[in-house]
Amino acid sequence: MSNIQTTGGLFTEESRKTVVKNICNVFSCYESDIEELVPAQAGLTNVVLTFKLNGGKYVYRHPGLGSEMLVERGRETIMQKIVEDAGIDTTLVAMDVDEGWRIGRFVEHYTFDYNNMNDMVRAVMLFRRLHDAPCHVRWNFDVIKKAEGIKAQTDLDRYGRFPDFENVRDRIYKLAELAETDNIKKCNIHGDARDENFLINKEEIYLIDWEYGGYGDPGFDIGSYVCGGQHTLADIDRILFTYYRHKPTEIQRRHFYAYIAITGWFFMHWTMMKQSKGQKVGALKEQWYHFAKNMSIISLPMYGIEVDKSQYDASMDALVNCKMEDLSYMNDFPWEE
Repeated sequence: MSNIQTTGGLFTEESRKTVVKNICNVFSCYESDIEELVPAQAGLTNVVLTFKLNGGKYVYRHPGLGSEMLVERGRETIMQKIVEDAGIDTTLVAMDVDEGWRIGRFVEHYTFDYNNMNDMVRAVMLFRRLHDAPCHVRWNFDVIKKAEGIKAQTDLDRYGRFPDFENVRDRIYKLAELAETDNIKKCNIHGDARDENFLINKEEIYLIDWEYGGYGDPGFDIGSYVCGGQHTLADIDRILFTYYRHKPTEIQRRHFYAYIAITGWFFMHWTMMKQSKGQKVGALKEQWYHFAKNMSIISLPMYGIEVDKSQYDASMDALVNCKMEDLSYMNDFPWEE
């Protein structure tokens, strides 16, 4: 087998041997029993594969480049138990805490659609179930500290290529400080609640892959959901209305606006780490930087902090109609290496 480039990294012959060995150990089978072991081309953190065995179909997650910098597997294991009990993810078959691989049952599903109102409502209701579930894990997922940890292990020259980086950083740090004063209750969080981590069909919806899960701010889940798509301010307000089942208070609204910016900041660092290890992440890095830059400008005045009015006007326009082609301030930026 030649090496295969997947969205989550390179799948090598050596990796394949490890995967086959683990599958055989879990199912007490032979290599010849495993059928159609192929990359699923889904996700950015790990190499994801599907395979068939004894009439069933399964998904195998193989740790991707740099995942050891981001993931605490012990925490993931506890989170998996919490969400299984809550019915949020019942797909687990087996996982290894030390090596980071996971096998889950395959769920027939369609592609999650951010623009489909029914998909959005079902996803947001799943957030509420997660956030309301009893907390049994006290590993705090501090988004700012995690971003700083990634930056400390990444080529710093890459950060100088972001337009207006220092101003964005200053706004994000101020927002993180202010958001703590909102007294929004911490809870169980997923931490990477983008479209690719939802398994959805007409009867079922699951939120999978709990590598970034832990005890943290619910804004990080709303933030990762919003930053995963091309959402406008109207979309964001609709999501918050669905989450609270009523119009959010001004404190609730500013808090989640702030966390959308903070989340974009975190995943911007994530893309830099991934690129430093040779993995391409595509247009998502533009999208995540867009939310960090623009939502920080939009949300700071909600805390009574003045911002540069010229930047504010341009950023407001970009988010009212948040389409990739509207991000003109990035046109000359060399996003791809």
